[in-house]
Amino acid sequence: MSTFHTPVLAKEVIDALGIRRGKRYIDATAGGGGHALGIVEQGGIVLGIDADADAVAEARRNLRRVRPEAEEGKDWIIVKGNFRNVVTIAKDTGWENVEGMLFDLGVSSFELDTKERGFSYRFPDAPIDLRFDRTSGETGESLLRRLSEDDLYEILATYGEEQSARRIAHGIVRARSVRPVKTADGLMAIVKDAGHHIAEIPGIAARVYQALRIAVNDEMGALREGLEGSRVLVKRGGRLVVLSFHSLEDRMVKQEMRTGPWHMVTKKPLTPNARELSQNRRARSAKLRVAEKL
Repeated sequence: MSTFHTPVLAKEVIDALGIRRGKRYIDATAGGGGHALGIVEQGGIVLGIDADADAVAEARRNLRRVRPEAEEGKDWIIVKGNFRNVVTIAKDTGWENVEGMLFDLGVSSFELDTKERGFSYRFPDAPIDLRFDRTSGETGESLLRRLSEDDLYEILATYGEEQSARRIAHGIVRARSVRPVKTADGLMAIVKDAGHHIAEIPGIAARVYQALRIAVNDEMGALREGLEGSRVLVKRGGRLVVLSFHSLEDRMVKQEMRTGPWHMVTKKPLTPNARELSQNRRARSAKLRVAEKL
């Protein structure tokens, strides 16, 4: 199995999709191909999508290596793209009616653990990039340079749910008047100067990075459009399966499943058990919701 990423609630996700042999499914967040592989192993045919070119390459390698008997282009397709454009991508590949669609909204371990990607504060000299697609869009560094204090505050308070958002936003604006905030150590210095107890700093830094990442990739807007696309693409009786890691994401998913053309299969979200949490601490905020198309 690939070390690119360890899927959370992997068995529960595949079970929730209710894979039927020879039927088509869309994995809108292919990552390293873990869920796509699970679909193929159950006899399903999968279209995997990911905005990250590294993820697309890894998913293809993983499927070719683990399931060499599965035919690329027939049993599985992995393409680069943003799931906000899932309807267009599906139409371009002839996947307009599917039995199920999956969104795994987590960040891959590869992205978090690769310094050059700039997804983590753990590497002092890492750039503040934070883009899933490194070929387009604005970096985190650019946002820190360009946005007003009020805009930075809104991002940190809304997407990071950070109580110190105002102090940190003010610190960013003050620091950049001297020199640009380009690397993790520069941003961490601002977090520390905001007057926090040292034990709180890792949690605050994680929330700051989460907030900036969501803003850089317009993750909430993309999710909204992706969920709208699921209404078009999933056929009646098909499944919508969403694994979220942020309260705002979960709220949007729950609202879609309650008000859209869906019957909620999970009245309450499924969460990782103690064993999975002990093996993968990044699973701790995961919530899995499942709905069936009416």
